[in-house]
Amino acid sequence: MNYKKEYNKYLISSVLDTANNKIASSSFITAFAVYLGLSNFAIGIYTVLDTITNIIQIFAGPLFSKIGQSKLVVLTNYSIYRLSSVCFAFIPFLTNDIGFRTFLFFVFASIYAITGELGYITFVNWRMNLVKKEDRPIFASTRNIYKNTLVMIFSLAMGVILDSFTANGYELYGFIILFIIIFLIAFMDIFIRINTYKPVIKEKKVTIKETISKPARDKDFRRVLIIGGLNRFAYGIGMMYLNVFLLRYLKIDYIYYSFLNILINLSDALFSKFWAKRTLTRKWSKILLPMSIIYIFSFILLFVLNDNILRFCLPIIYVLIGFGNSAYEMFDHIAIYEHAKDNYKTSYVTFERFIEGIVTATLPMIACLFFKENISSIKITFLLAATTYFILLLYVKVKRNKNINGLSSEK
Repeated sequence: MNYKKEYNKYLISSVLDTANNKIASSSFITAFAVYLGLSNFAIGIYTVLDTITNIIQIFAGPLFSKIGQSKLVVLTNYSIYRLSSVCFAFIPFLTNDIGFRTFLFFVFASIYAITGELGYITFVNWRMNLVKKEDRPIFASTRNIYKNTLVMIFSLAMGVILDSFTANGYELYGFIILFIIIFLIAFMDIFIRINTYKPVIKEKKVTIKETISKPARDKDFRRVLIIGGLNRFAYGIGMMYLNVFLLRYLKIDYIYYSFLNILINLSDALFSKFWAKRTLTRKWSKILLPMSIIYIFSFILLFVLNDNILRFCLPIIYVLIGFGNSAYEMFDHIAIYEHAKDNYKTSYVTFERFIEGIVTATLPMIACLFFKENISSIKITFLLAATTYFILLLYVKVKRNKNINGLSSEK
């Protein structure tokens, strides 16, 4: 095996994968949902659906430990995952009924989310087994830079295309171009993965009981679970209605919407190397404390500013959110894996994702019980996000002051 050559293949496929995740599961698909006429509540559920389905990962570890992580099985699942994101394009041609459109939308979204969760841990395992420990921060930061650059170019192009088609009464055809691009990126990604080396994965066969009990009883790993759970709740509640808020209530146009997406990804990309350098010591409080402050400030601005001022301040807010995103990605892609016990990497990572899914699943229930379909309710979600990030900040600070900082990755 040529390490450098395979490293580059993993990097390219990871860039295409994460870029397509940004494109196919967030802002522009949300814009398409608004076009289809889905309710705020339905769009809010979709926004957090990919995290809710993390629950499924509790079955992924035992499943792949028994059937093995064969390239054929994994890539078949991955192909279904990628191609299902293109199926949204057929909905407007099948029905005009909002209820049926909502049903079809969630059928395709569920297939996309479930197959994505089933395949997640295998690719993490392959990548982490191939990429040397000392190369992981550079891999993560480089991947983020390239990913966000690709998404920025795409966002700029789609903003111009959608506004142009909408102005001429052909908004749907603008979205069709979106799905063609998603398909092309998916095709390139799958082709590269077919021709990429798969490392030999040596893990014990585990049961669902072991997948839960092993990491749950690990006191060191428990801190990672709490941090991941608090972050997912805060980020989920803060972001689940943000795109609806911009498009349906602030009524910004597609070009400004695209510009904001460019800013968040540009910020994410530019600050990736900054966080990567701070990650080398594996002192995670240096990442998590400033990250929490950044998110608190961002969501407080969304909560307190009136609509007219907020329209002008959105670029600043999106830069800050991108800054925070690049910080947490370092923790998410490095710390969680490195805190998992040897021979049980799959169990630990899937259990952490399972906890994130359980936490995120509470968000639609909270929204259904307490939030109405209006702008005031959306504003409250921003306040809840800021409050939860403040709790996360206090938690990390207390652990650091008690010299339980390392969240040290050394075994």
